[in-house]
Amino acid sequence: MIVINGRDHSVDYFKGLLVIGMVYTHVLQFFSDESIFLSIPYITQFFNLITFSGFVFCFGYVCQLAYYCKPFRSVYQKMLMNGLKTLLAFYLSGIAFQVYVGNQPLDSETIMPILLLQAIPGWSEFLVSFSLIILLGLALFHVFRWISNRPLLFWVICALLLLTTWIDYSIVTIPQLGLLVGTTDIVTYPVVQYLPFYLIGVYFAKYRIGFQLKYLFISSVGTLLFIYYLLTRDMQLPERFPPSIFWIMGPTLILYVYYLLSKVLDRWQKGLGILRLMGENVLVYLLLSNLFIFSLDSSLHLFLIGPWKGFFFSLMLLLVITFFITLTNKVPRNQSRLKVTRNKAEQDQPTQKITSG
Repeated sequence: MIVINGRDHSVDYFKGLLVIGMVYTHVLQFFSDESIFLSIPYITQFFNLITFSGFVFCFGYVCQLAYYCKPFRSVYQKMLMNGLKTLLAFYLSGIAFQVYVGNQPLDSETIMPILLLQAIPGWSEFLVSFSLIILLGLALFHVFRWISNRPLLFWVICALLLLTTWIDYSIVTIPQLGLLVGTTDIVTYPVVQYLPFYLIGVYFAKYRIGFQLKYLFISSVGTLLFIYYLLTRDMQLPERFPPSIFWIMGPTLILYVYYLLSKVLDRWQKGLGILRLMGENVLVYLLLSNLFIFSLDSSLHLFLIGPWKGFFFSLMLLLVITFFITLTNKVPRNQSRLKVTRNKAEQDQPTQKITSG
């Protein structure tokens, strides 16, 4: 979890909405059947389109507020730890998937390929990409901060990064390289192709972008390109793994609407504490929801739910995780009182002047 000192809680509501969508999608993918419930593909593909890109945008937004506006020396350790914690979450989720869903033994032959990023287990690949994006943001700290101060250059670089969606993915055969630039051998969210969302998140946070017609127009163009592809390809989706330019550009308008909605929710706030809590603890929710879903999948073989039951099941799962979070964050009242008493006693002590000999 990245903590913002500041704070702009709107991004927490944004991330909270994305958490609900991702968990709902995972629940439907594991416990529903699209041949029975015909609306399932439309629901899951909608959230597939917007969720990863939305999280990457939010990471950029948060990193600008928490890190890029401060000296590198004071924040690099926090960025490094967040990247490593996210990588650890990938390891835990990936191993759980191989054991519970893949029915593989918990031994070195299962674990080592995951640790070396040679095997990227299903429904966990987004976590390793999150980690790499944060670590890349650390490695290019000064570069990202420099280009964010030059809007024209900034947008040119974003456009050039989009051109990487036309590379020949089939020539990339090294799994670790595929995590960065894409490959046809394994399922990945390649960092380079999704990096524009991170940079735009940095830009929006730096310049406090709100509703502006030019951004509404630009984001609409991106989504219209996606719709154009659907209409000219008999409603077949553009390539997602690895991503085409149409898939990358597809969610732009929806994400801009999410972004504006999160600003409204931040001003409203009433009754939305749990949504903000989800946004403040994204990694915990995504990891624990995966662990719950993987373990249930291995034991509930005949469990089948439709869209509405799946939605309520997802909410119940999120409430269970929320309970765990609030339980672990709760400080015993006696301990809290003891701390206050100790602090007051320390304040009452006379201050001693220390001189060097």
